[in-house]
Order: sequence, then C-alpha cells, then structure tokens
Amino acid sequence: MKSNALIAALAITLAAGGYAHAQKKTTGPALTPQDYLDIQQLVARYAHAMDTGADNGNAYADLFAADGEFVPPTGAATRGHDALAALGRTGFVDGHKPALGVSHFIMNHVIEPAAGGATGKAYVVLVNIGEGGKPGGEWSNTGGHYEDAYVKTAQGWKFKRREYIPMKSERRTPGTSSAGASAAPPAAAKASAAAAAPKPAPAKAQALTAQDYIDIRALANLYAYGLDSGAENGTGSVYANIFAEDAEFHGPPATPGGPPFNAVGREELRKFAIPGRGTAYVRHFMTNHLIEPSPEGARGKVYLLVIDIGREDKPTSVNMGGHYEDVYVKTAEGWRIKSRNFFRSKSAQTVAAEAAAKAAR
Repeated sequence: MKSNALIAALAITLAAGGYAHAQKKTTGPALTPQDYLDIQQLVARYAHAMDTGADNGNAYADLFAADGEFVPPTGAATRGHDALAALGRTGFVDGHKPALGVSHFIMNHVIEPAAGGATGKAYVVLVNIGEGGKPGGEWSNTGGHYEDAYVKTAQGWKFKRREYIPMKSERRTPGTSSAGASAAPPAAAKASAAAAAPKPAPAKAQALTAQDYIDIRALANLYAYGLDSGAENGTGSVYANIFAEDAEFHGPPATPGGPPFNAVGREELRKFAIPGRGTAYVRHFMTNHLIEPSPEGARGKVYLLVIDIGREDKPTSVNMGGHYEDVYVKTAEGWRIKSRNFFRSKSAQTVAAEAAAKAAR
C-alpha cells in the first residue's frame, strides 16, 4: 500500500535525523538508537509535566537526576527534588494553566554523545491557546532554546542540567543572566492536575523496541499529511489507513453547540480528510510525542497546533490547539491507531466561562 511506503519513508527520515547528526561529534561513548529515543521521550515528557503540574509537581521533578538542576534566565538554579517539584507545580513562566491547557511546544531536538552521558539543544515557544479572549490563540513572547546535559541512571535517562535561554539577538554566555533581564514574576500555585504522562505501564505490557518507537512516531506524523491534503487522490485513503479497521476517533465540537467528533471504522474516518486541498496544504503541526508500552501495544500523547498560515494578505493565526491521547496496536499492516481522543486546550478564561455557563443552567 502507498500509505505503508510513506510510513516507511518517514520512519527512515526520523531514524536518520537526530541520530546521524549526533554521530558526527563523538566526544563521549557512542549512544545506541534506544538511547536517542529514550532521551527524546524524556524531553517530550518534560512539556507534559510542566504544563499540567502533574502529581503535585513530582512528575516534573522525577525527570531530573538526584543532583539535577534547572537554570532559568536569572542564573539562579533550582536543585533538589522538593524544589523542582515546587517549580513543576507553578511553572517558571505561567502558573495558571488548567489541567487541559498546553503551551510548551518543543522542537528541533539535537542530541550528541558527551562525557558522562549526552548533551542536547531544543527550541521552545509558548503559545497562548485561546487566551486574551481570542477563540483560537496567539503567539506569546516567551521562547528560545534549552541547553541540556543528560545522564543515564538506574531509573533511565534523566536531566543532569537544563538551562532555558530566551531568544535574544545579542550574544551572551550560557549560565549567566542577560544584561537588563528580569526574573519571571512569581507564579501562583497550580491546582492539582490530572497526570499528563501516561500511567506507568502494567507489568504485562511488553517492552517496545527502538523500531517500534520509530514506526509509531512516523505513523503519527503521517496523520497530519493525510488529514490536511486529503491524499490519496483526494479520497482520504492515506488518512483512513493510519487507523486500524475498527478504530475510533472522538473529540469536542468544532464550533460551540455543534456535534462532537465521533467516528468508528475507516469509512467514517475517511470523511475527515477533506479532499481538494492539495498536497501542498498544511495546517496540523504536532510535537511532544510521548509513547509508552501498554497491554494493547502502546499508548501516546501528542501536542497539536492548528495554524492557519496567512494567504491572500491574511495574517497567520493560531486556529486552535490541544492534545491527542492515543492507543496504538500492531496489525498485519504494521502499527496503527486503535483509538484517538482529541482534547482541546482550555485557557483560564475558557474554564471560567464554562463554570459560569454551568452555574446559570
């Protein structure tokens, strides 16, 4: 099938990307493909933990080694499990995101071997989805990159050090505060949120191989291409074939008061891929893909931004965003999505409006 060929091509690209680049500089012991994937999963889990304050901030703190530290632009490092958990509860930028709010979009992750483990860099931008009274969302002025040191512990790969460096045009020395830079304002404590990362896998869940991770990531990436373009030949077959034969998709209404998204089976799913847009049409941007083994095969979470790229003098805008929660199964055709649930990101204003509407009934 053509969709299988596309999945294979994407898998090869993903496998070759960060891995091939990182092998160019070998300043420490070589990393295995599984090491690269585990570190990528660590960074994906960081966004979920930071945005939700899961497990009272412990989900965030558990991403760091016992002597790990987070360094903000002020240079005042946060060290130790309790201090890192407090940071995980409040967030170093905004402590007001509700449980379903997503804002940390992390991309361009580069990993290199280093003495003692590995180092990495990743771009980050915070997006205010649905904030400011806007129905879709807006770009924030918070963004830059992380510089990381990773160490392999008995519990797996952890952050030894993560430094956030805001975007600036002038050069500065990492680890020192910029001239004139001010500390982020104290953030109010987050309410306890539902865990962002998938629950620890049950004992009967079988471990995933490096190839499994690569195949599932390629599958999720192909989802955007199939949905946006309506391929193949405008029939939606590429999109539909990403799912298992009896797969389900559920999501909230596209418009207030409208019907929710509910589809079962490939024929119903095929209708979601709108024909006529063409292969050059792009709209769904996804990142922070977290994958963990489960009794069914695997479970995952993925952040989503729907971006309407400006055309015909219209400005580029954020249409909406949120995250997917998936179940993946391995079929005779390869890995497929068994179920996908979409959760629209909720801003503080949306949560307040929903509560007011409920109280008025």
